[in-house]
Amino acid sequence: MSSKEYETAKLRIKVSRELGVPESTLRKWIKDENKLRTFLDELDEGGLRRKRARTAKDPELDKATFNAFCEGRNNGIPISGPVIQVQAEKLYKEIHGPDAESEFTVSSGWLKRWKQRHDISQVKINGEIKSADTVAAEEFISKFQQFIEEQQLIEEMIYNADETGLYYKILPDRTLAMKKDKTSKEGYKQIKDRVTMLFCCNWTGHHKLTSLCIGKFGSPRYFHYINMSSLPLDYDHSKNAWMTAAIFEKWFHQTFIPDVRRHLRSKGTEPRACLLLDNCPAHPPAETMKSRDGKIFVYYLPKNATSKIQPLDQGFISVFKANYRREMIKSMVEEECPYVPEDSLGGPITEKPTTVEEDEDEDFLGFSPEEVREAEQKLMSAVHSSVPVQEILAAWSTINNDVPIASSILAEETHNEDEEEEEHPVPVPPTRTANDAVKGLEVALEYYERVGDKVKTLQLKSLIRDAKMRASRNKKQADITLYFTKK
Repeated sequence: MSSKEYETAKLRIKVSRELGVPESTLRKWIKDENKLRTFLDELDEGGLRRKRARTAKDPELDKATFNAFCEGRNNGIPISGPVIQVQAEKLYKEIHGPDAESEFTVSSGWLKRWKQRHDISQVKINGEIKSADTVAAEEFISKFQQFIEEQQLIEEMIYNADETGLYYKILPDRTLAMKKDKTSKEGYKQIKDRVTMLFCCNWTGHHKLTSLCIGKFGSPRYFHYINMSSLPLDYDHSKNAWMTAAIFEKWFHQTFIPDVRRHLRSKGTEPRACLLLDNCPAHPPAETMKSRDGKIFVYYLPKNATSKIQPLDQGFISVFKANYRREMIKSMVEEECPYVPEDSLGGPITEKPTTVEEDEDEDFLGFSPEEVREAEQKLMSAVHSSVPVQEILAAWSTINNDVPIASSILAEETHNEDEEEEEHPVPVPPTRTANDAVKGLEVALEYYERVGDKVKTLQLKSLIRDAKMRASRNKKQADITLYFTKK
């Protein structure tokens, strides 16, 4: 059999399977390879494979209901199944009269067939684009272009900043399950601890400022022995982990202005800049948001239009959240960690007066066994999901859309109102090596193996492996002269 005959036979087998027709019968119908390919293309497009939809018993009502549905969706109105059913009952009376007698009932079966005829499915609504003022957004573009020309600004001088909320411990809500599993849909309450993130960069993308993270506590427990200035992000706090006017003004004057000046001077450009902001309640008035020389200032976007013209809302933030969640799951799996690690924002250093021994014991304990088991179930569900990773991350990122990010300008004007913050200076700890860590962890492992705590035992074994690897990397290679002794 030649290669051409072989390809034709493969096509014939594929078409016969699609149609449910014996290959011998199909061989009599179609012998040409080109016709087989054309036939297969039509099948792929759904033209021949598509089942014949049941026609409506009342075509006039069917069409009127569909027109009402399209009109509502064009106006951005959410329409559910019960809404369609009520609308159909109303239209039926308008078409046939209030006294018309008929066996027609707007049942769930009617609704299902109506959706199939018009290829309608249910989707989840998120975002705020329907609330956007399209006219104001279009007018702003030309207005801002004119402003740029008047101020003689170049792309390197134009910045944008935006806040977003982040549930930093939340896990996916999808899982792979057997059909026979009656508990497949049972789950746990999601851990909705959250922070607010502030991002800022310029038009060209050459200057990305260090992100600002806003948590609830001034001195989180995990930062007890960490130099805050060495973190890969800036940290601040408020009572609800929201952006406040005081925090934003502090960031603008102490971080944004100095960083922008350094960047523009390094480019050999005059230190002049404009920061685009939305009308968040925590953003102070433009009059107070400028440098002393007036060369660095803010420019506010029109109200109800930021979803259309806010630069950082056009994909930057959603990509950050998708990457964050991918890295969180990746680190949990690679480190053989069966739970969501205790995050650095999980509580202040001292929430109540305690002794030194109690404080150290509290730092070591971390999550309770109940929290560990709960998070382990979520992690296993996420890791073994059959849903594509990109789809999970896309749906997962939208979870944060309802996270509050700011309080009003009048609320929380100062940081000192947070009763849980710790203002005492952090003591400088003694320098410890990886070998010191191994010795201490092995002592702790002996204790928890003796008391039979399997969760803590697994955690400590993982930490010991990591500490030994770090210790081996820090070893200095021996010199050959060390193996010779003087006689």
